[in-house]
Amino acid sequence: MVMEQLGMRLLQRRKALGLSQEALARRAGYSGQSTIREIESGGVRKPGKLLELASALGVRPDWLASGRGAMLADAPATVGQRAVVVADHRHVYGGDEVDESDAEKEAFLADHFTLVPRYAVQASAGPGLDVQSEQIVDHLAFKTDWLRAAMGLDPNKLALITARGDSMEPAIGDGDLLLLDMRELRTLDPSIYVVRMDQSLLAKRLQRLTDGRIRIQSDNPLYSPESVYPDEIQILGRIVWIGRKV
Repeated sequence: MVMEQLGMRLLQRRKALGLSQEALARRAGYSGQSTIREIESGGVRKPGKLLELASALGVRPDWLASGRGAMLADAPATVGQRAVVVADHRHVYGGDEVDESDAEKEAFLADHFTLVPRYAVQASAGPGLDVQSEQIVDHLAFKTDWLRAAMGLDPNKLALITARGDSMEPAIGDGDLLLLDMRELRTLDPSIYVVRMDQSLLAKRLQRLTDGRIRIQSDNPLYSPESVYPDEIQILGRIVWIGRKV
């Protein structure tokens, strides 16, 4: 029933935008419209490109996945059951920790914090990991003023995933939490990006070459660089913050 509801939300939003199944498939990076048709009919258990689908439809990924919260990507985040997840685990960054016993914690979070969805996917800082799912597992709270003023980010275009592997050490270690800026990229700078290549997610440095290809570079010298054409990869976002245990 949940997947049927997801398919219904996708169908309604697609029609509201006047997009055909084929057009949406192209925007989200699918090879054909058959996957869109299967999602809308409830036949796909876990869409493999939830982030891309949400971006193509201009909606928040957590709304598309669960129906909770604001629909539009530029709408303010709402606070409901997700606030309990954040308060229980004390995941608050860029500001003071929220006291779970505070009766006004939900109103406080809504006014001062952005709840960023964390996805059950891993970006390989190694040879590559297959993407198994893109479901939202919880949300972490970041101070909205910090995201906007200090980081220059759009709080509604962010996602959290986990890194696996050692190819980007020492910058990124195995198990690090990665905050992605998912705004549309105009140019490539020396930052680290998360890209989809085939069925894998990779966290790598990217460089545009003079022949039009993109160089994919690891920080760990044990891993050799490779060069691909732009249509061989999809850049999902730029890594702007790394969280890790010490």
